[in-house]
Amino acid sequence: MIKINAFKLTVIAGAAFVSLQAAAEEKLWTLSTGLNYRDTSFNQPNNKFDNESWITNLGLMRKLDSRTYLGGNIAYSNDTLKFKSFSGETEIDTPSVSAYIMRELAWGLYADGSIGYGKSQIDTNIANLNYNADSRFRTATVGLTQYIPISQNLMSNISAHYSHISSDRDRFITSLGNAVPSDGNTLSYLSLAGQLTWQLNKWSPYMRLNWNKANREFMTGTGDKDFFGYGFGARYAISTTTNIGLNLGSVFDKRNTNETNAGISLNYQF
Repeated sequence: MIKINAFKLTVIAGAAFVSLQAAAEEKLWTLSTGLNYRDTSFNQPNNKFDNESWITNLGLMRKLDSRTYLGGNIAYSNDTLKFKSFSGETEIDTPSVSAYIMRELAWGLYADGSIGYGKSQIDTNIANLNYNADSRFRTATVGLTQYIPISQNLMSNISAHYSHISSDRDRFITSLGNAVPSDGNTLSYLSLAGQLTWQLNKWSPYMRLNWNKANREFMTGTGDKDFFGYGFGARYAISTTTNIGLNLGSVFDKRNTNETNAGISLNYQF
């Protein structure tokens, strides 16, 4: 389940940066919420399956002083894995929480860190085999983001983040009476990203590109220790305190994998 957990971490830790533009004014609080959808097809030679994922989140950020922001986030996700090589599917429900802090170190340079915890309930039905299992994961991320203005209406940023995920699954017994022992694993990876954002009246369209490099496979059996992701989106200022965002993205250079993700978010300052 490492790959799924890694995606959750991205969404949770990313909440800080989604809210950064909204926090630029003098309002002390920023309330954010969002809904994301991801559809991934894995076409491994011996294991073909689809993963459909929904995740919703609610976050609150506080401006502590002119340079420091502190926030928290709660999220819930539902994953449905439909197996093509076997007759069956897995349903995974995961609530999670996280906390993060950002601080401006110099003009346009921000450091950030986040920690998170989540618990998953896994319900699997494959042919004549059924089982329920529980697992947990813990996350930690640190990073730097540098904002670089290119013109009056064009802003760029580059970032580097290091993330660590540890997860463990409880012992469970299948419907056939077989006992499966508990196990655990860890994943560490580096993310490098770049983004261009245009300011067009009330609209702020953007495009981004990121590269992820892990110390092991993101998902066991895929051979993928690194891959690229890209996305497009825009934010619209409904008022001086409220904005809405849309995004669409995918990945490339990822073995036997096709992926599409889309989302909507809302930020409100008060």
